[in-house]
Amino acid sequence: MRRLGPSTEGFYDQLLKSCNFLASLRQIHSSLTTSGLINQALHLGAKIIIKYTTYGEPNTARSLFNSIHNDKSYSFLWNTMIRAYANNGHCVETLELYSTMRRSGISSNSYTFPFVLKACASNSLILEGKVVHGDIIRTGFLSDSYVQAALVDMYAKCGQTDDGCKVFDEMSVRDLVSWTVMITAYEQAEKPEEALILFQKTQQEGLLSDSVTIVSVASAVGQLGDVLKAQAVHGYAICNAFLEDLCIQNSIVAMYARCGNVEKARLVFDMMEKRDLISWNSMLTGYIQNGQASEALLLFDEMQNSDCKPNPVTALILVSACTYLGSRQLGRKFHGYIINSNMKIDATLRNAVMDMYAKCGDLDTAENMFNDIHPSERNVSSWNVLIAGYGMHGHGRKALEFFSQMLEEGVKPDHITFTSILSACSHAGLIDEGRKCFADMTKLSVKPEVKHYACMVDMLGRAGCLYEAFDMIKQMPLPPNDSVWGALLLACRIHGEIAANYLFQLEPEHTGYFVLMSNIYAASNKWREVGKLREDMKNKGLKKPAAFSVIEYGKDIQGFHTADRVNPYWKEVYKKVESMAVEIKMAGYMPDLSCALHDVEDEDREHMLNYHSEKLAVAFGIMNLTPEAVVQVTKNLRVCNDCHSAFRFISYIYRRKIIVRDANRFHHFEGGTCSCNDYW
Repeated sequence: MRRLGPSTEGFYDQLLKSCNFLASLRQIHSSLTTSGLINQALHLGAKIIIKYTTYGEPNTARSLFNSIHNDKSYSFLWNTMIRAYANNGHCVETLELYSTMRRSGISSNSYTFPFVLKACASNSLILEGKVVHGDIIRTGFLSDSYVQAALVDMYAKCGQTDDGCKVFDEMSVRDLVSWTVMITAYEQAEKPEEALILFQKTQQEGLLSDSVTIVSVASAVGQLGDVLKAQAVHGYAICNAFLEDLCIQNSIVAMYARCGNVEKARLVFDMMEKRDLISWNSMLTGYIQNGQASEALLLFDEMQNSDCKPNPVTALILVSACTYLGSRQLGRKFHGYIINSNMKIDATLRNAVMDMYAKCGDLDTAENMFNDIHPSERNVSSWNVLIAGYGMHGHGRKALEFFSQMLEEGVKPDHITFTSILSACSHAGLIDEGRKCFADMTKLSVKPEVKHYACMVDMLGRAGCLYEAFDMIKQMPLPPNDSVWGALLLACRIHGEIAANYLFQLEPEHTGYFVLMSNIYAASNKWREVGKLREDMKNKGLKKPAAFSVIEYGKDIQGFHTADRVNPYWKEVYKKVESMAVEIKMAGYMPDLSCALHDVEDEDREHMLNYHSEKLAVAFGIMNLTPEAVVQVTKNLRVCNDCHSAFRFISYIYRRKIIVRDANRFHHFEGGTCSCNDYW
């Protein structure tokens, strides 16, 4: 056999370096095989193996590996094949080859373990990772810095931050990569405080962070929602010239948005010389996270005029904007855009569009989309969307029908399914059915969570089973949270003060609970207690969120605040709402004065009720929409008792169908009744 000389070896080395096509690689491989030179220079065979795997030909790479007989016991070639598998996402093959290597008696080393651990980390294979950890200890490579870093990374990506921290603390040499892996692990485990403590330690040790570190730190600060820390990270990035990195810029935009400072996020976004898809999606997400859906839609118009093409993630963000606004018209328009742009519609996006239609009041379209999905492609989320949609609209029986059909088709419900079906039973007053669904949870291998108990307390409380609801709270195997006590507070007056005391301890800055308790006192004419609560809110610097209601009119959306004098139509709307108040009073409507401020005369309180945001929006709709058109209003807060009563009378007198979507559910008013049967 002809030996491979230095000049020949160098020639093939250069050929492989310049090889950019699979066809060329096959020719080089063929030449080396034909001449028998493939077994003489293992590093050439190793390079071909790596190239094949990079080009998406792992089976060809493995065949070459199996065909090389010379020095097969040498671990270099095994490590090459393991590395090629791991770097290209072939995790199962990596672990299979590693197992074969062990059985063959080939010695693993510091080049083997990092890539095997990488494969475990990629698929969160924690049990396999711990087996490899044991092999590392037995073979004496635990002190190797590269192996230690790979172990930390594996535990971190498998969500085992405590185990990763133990390895990290025992590391003899900790470089920036190791610190960053641990910082990222805490950030991804939603332990932002721990991530920032480690970041401070890197600075104390004089390590200059890189872009990967700053991205993780920015995300951790975003989780904390601390604007001051966000400004500090931004300043650090500027001082160390990191803002030239697009990834850093994107992370700072997202960080400010998560901290609620959308203006600063937009300022950074506008100053970016170059923007990629992540830049646009980060800013769009920021607007949605902060309740600025209209601004997100305006930014999307700008995006369409840029050279950046929207992707399914962009579509998900914009679908949530339409959902937030409750705009059926915008929802249909955007759905059409998704279809016409030939965007890939996966199960997540399809379910989001279905959910959008349901939450915009178009249940028929949502159900039609569901029916168009092949039964084998319907996942649990698809069923959850319809169950939640019908429950939200007060159609509890229909929600139960879908739940039964879901079980018949062998789809396993999850915790979201039961939250949706229990909520549906609560909104429709289906107490026995709700009790049965709750009892069936454990039979269907779903462990009840606090939110499920909150649904049950809400359901029992609304039905007047107050003592049963209170007993359920006392017997809970989990500590009741603000949702549980809030459900009791919302539903009853007997245990109201008990629930309120717990709530003010659990969520001392949640204005909604103060308002709820204030309403309970007001309904009982306990004005001194109302005054005390409002004084407490004032001392804590808490303010009730401003009520805001929107209604679609043609291609426009009109919005109204309570007692609005900014909307251009406010004068005409005031006249209309005042005339409606006279007409419905003649039909038997009685104003609920507990829904107005307590420290004014009854006449003034009754007058103030007329200017609630949802009443102004409904009046605008009746004035401007055709008689057969549905008046659909979306409100950011819960609709008040007085408005709910007024809309029943308005729907009867004006023979109009009125739909009001508030923060909790839909109310369909028609012929003097509401879909909730006043059970809310």
